[in-house]
Amino acid sequence: MTGTSVITVLIADDDPFVRRGVSDIFAATDDITVVADVDDGDQVVGAVHVHRPHVVLMDLKMKRTGGLEATRQLMTYPSPPRVIAMTAMDVDDLVVQAVSAGAHSFLSKDEAPETFQQSVRAVAAGNTLFSQESLRRIVAAGSPHAPAPPADLSMLSPRELDVLRAVACGMSNANIATELFLSETTVKTHISAVFTKLGTQNRVQAALVAFRAGLVS
Repeated sequence: MTGTSVITVLIADDDPFVRRGVSDIFAATDDITVVADVDDGDQVVGAVHVHRPHVVLMDLKMKRTGGLEATRQLMTYPSPPRVIAMTAMDVDDLVVQAVSAGAHSFLSKDEAPETFQQSVRAVAAGNTLFSQESLRRIVAAGSPHAPAPPADLSMLSPRELDVLRAVACGMSNANIATELFLSETTVKTHISAVFTKLGTQNRVQAALVAFRAGLVS
């Protein structure tokens, strides 16, 4: 994605009013466009093949095939789109499972329109936008699907710990670079190393590990 690219979005939700409402949210922007919507998870893979969206907004509870299974299916394909899990609950165990399956971020359906727009932009740019309070609730709930932390974080270098802490605070690569006086390329290298050492696939998983290990209060 470049700063001038239009971000294409696919909406998967079995509620037509949600699909219409989310589409209207992006109709007010000039950098995000909805290329298609589907009413169940069993239509997601086919729609992705046809429309090649950058981002899929995925309802986690649909009638025939849930968003969790649809996300798992997408992640088996090369270069899958980025997935934002949507839930009617502020924190739901399905969210944790979706993140473990490869979803890049999550949103409550009652978030403000600006949050939907910001989340899509962040995910399309390779970042995430999530509520620290939601992460705290996931950790407090002790979900059996939440990634467990290592015994300690001593495998990470001091700089990698700084980067992980910043990721857990929801900072973008550009913000981390400014905060830590690093280049964005160096930040990306550190994040890749953190993912490898922690066995995590994305920023939300890494943030959950940081919270569970007490790196972020």
